[in-house]
Amino acid sequence: MKKLAAIAVFVSSAVIAAEAQDTGACDRACLEGIADQYLAAMVAHDAAKAPLAEGFIFTENTAKLPPTEGLWFTASGLGDFKFYVADVHTGQVVWTGVAREHAKPVLLSVRLKVVNRRITEAESIVVRDVNEERNLATLKSPPPGFDEILPPEERMPRADMLRVVEIYFAALDTLDASQIPWDDDAYRVENGIATCGKIPGMVPPAAGLPASRACKSPDGKVPYALKTVHNVRPRRTPVIDEEKGITWGLYVFNHRGIDKIPLPDGTVVESYFKSPNSMPWADMFKTRNRKLRGIFAFGISVPYGVEDGWGGRLFE
Repeated sequence: MKKLAAIAVFVSSAVIAAEAQDTGACDRACLEGIADQYLAAMVAHDAAKAPLAEGFIFTENTAKLPPTEGLWFTASGLGDFKFYVADVHTGQVVWTGVAREHAKPVLLSVRLKVVNRRITEAESIVVRDVNEERNLATLKSPPPGFDEILPPEERMPRADMLRVVEIYFAALDTLDASQIPWDDDAYRVENGIATCGKIPGMVPPAAGLPASRACKSPDGKVPYALKTVHNVRPRRTPVIDEEKGITWGLYVFNHRGIDKIPLPDGTVVESYFKSPNSMPWADMFKTRNRKLRGIFAFGISVPYGVEDGWGGRLFE
C-alpha cells in the first residue's frame, strides 16, 4: 500500500511538473535568460530574436512604441553593470544596468512580463543625459547588499514589502517620515548619485538639490524643499522579488512649478523646480530584516502631465 502511495505521489509530481512546463512556468534563471534574450535582440535591432508574444506592448519613457523605435533603433551594446529583479509569482523580470546608444552610455531599467515563456509587456526607463564623472563613476556594481539573495529569516511577505513602499510615498505627501522603517545604513541612489545615506565613493548631488548624509532624519520629517513635489501619481509596484527583498515600481513625481517654499520658521527658500514637469522614476526598494535597506532608481523628466503609459491618473 505504501508502495502504491509513493508511486501515486511520484506520478502526481511528474504531472504537475509537465503541466508547469506546458504552461511555460519560468523560474528565476528562466526569467533572467529571457531578459538577456530581449536585450540581445534590442542590440541586434531584430525583434524576431526575442520571444515576443502576439499583442506585445512596449513603452519607453512612458511612450508606447513598436519594437523598432527608441532604444530598439539606437542601441549599440550593453555595459558591464547590470542586475536582475525576478518575480516568479507573477512571471515578471527587471533588467537594470548600463546600455549603449550609438556607443554612448545610457542608464536602462526595463520590466518584462512573461506568459508561457513569451514576453507580453516591456516597460523601459532610459536615462540619456549621463556622464562618466557624475552618473557612471560608481555604477560598476550594485550598491552594498542590494543584489543579494536574502536568508529566509530576513525576508518579508509580499504584502509587507508593498506596505513599505506605500509608507514611503505617504511620507512625501505629509512630510512626516517617522514611520519609514529606515535601516541605520540606508541609502537612496538616483541615476548613480547618492541623495541620502553614505556609500563609499558615491557621487553627491549637484548644489541646490535636496540631499542628506542619512536617510533617516533626526526629527522624523521630510525636508520642506520636497514641497516642490505636488504628488507622486500614478504609482505602481508590479514586481516583487521576495528572495532578494526588492520591489520594482514606476512612480511619476509631478512638480507644479512652485516659485518659493515657505519654511516653518518663516524663512523662504527657492524652489529647485520652478517650471512644471513630471518625472517618471523606476524605483527599486530593498528591504532586509523588515528595514528599508536602500532605494536604487533611474528617472527622467518629461512634460508636465505625461502619464506612465500603462494607465493610472495623475490628478484627482
